[in-house]
Amino acid sequence: MWGDVLENLKPRDLRITPGVATLRGVPASRHILFSEGAPSNQQILDATKRFYGQRQPLVDATTVNTNSVASSHRDFVGQLNGNNWQNNQLTKTEQDQTSKGIFGDTGGSGSDGLFGPTLDNVKASQLFTTISAGISVEAIAIVGGLGGLGCAWDIAKREGPRGYGFATLELGLKVAVDVNVQACIFNLLPSQLNTQIYGLTVGINFGLGATFSMFFTGMGVDVLGYGISIGIGIGGGAAVFGGHVWNFG
Repeated sequence: MWGDVLENLKPRDLRITPGVATLRGVPASRHILFSEGAPSNQQILDATKRFYGQRQPLVDATTVNTNSVASSHRDFVGQLNGNNWQNNQLTKTEQDQTSKGIFGDTGGSGSDGLFGPTLDNVKASQLFTTISAGISVEAIAIVGGLGGLGCAWDIAKREGPRGYGFATLELGLKVAVDVNVQACIFNLLPSQLNTQIYGLTVGINFGLGATFSMFFTGMGVDVLGYGISIGIGIGGGAAVFGGHVWNFG
């Protein structure tokens, strides 16, 4: 699904210097992408291609599943978009909404939610620990470029849910996005989502429009996870980004 657009991408399609959001008390000058020996655009692109080549069924299943949620379950999407995620206070209503959407029941139990196919594939991969549902928002809403807000759940129920947020500044050919639905998968527990991030976003015209975001951290292009956003105004272009992810209760 994403293979052709990734294979056709070249570093020249992206800006040379990634932008970095100055959020959560981390000045842009201290972001990892400005450190000596930081991964280059070529390394980020190659790492994204490598991850997708290894995990294509997982990423494609999340894309198809999230598109189905956006297209066929507008009430659920409307509920997510109606929440005040920006206040960084995770409410019982938000927990219950996302739990039912992911698992099919409250409290992070079950496997019959709207995101059930994604959950099943994530479990089978044995690579990731956390699944989340939320919204992707325009830069102007939370400052930055690409952004996401929602609720993250530990699949193994070792801890309770946490709200998550991430904000970045993108430089490249990517178009602005509108409010939509988003599924993110991480290999850290919800309470551990507090780190600098960087990566690559790619958009395609699939369904309402889709964006695949690859999240890395560390100097070795270490995989943190990925996200799929579906919605009106999504799709088109590619961009390298830098920013921060955080959690809230």
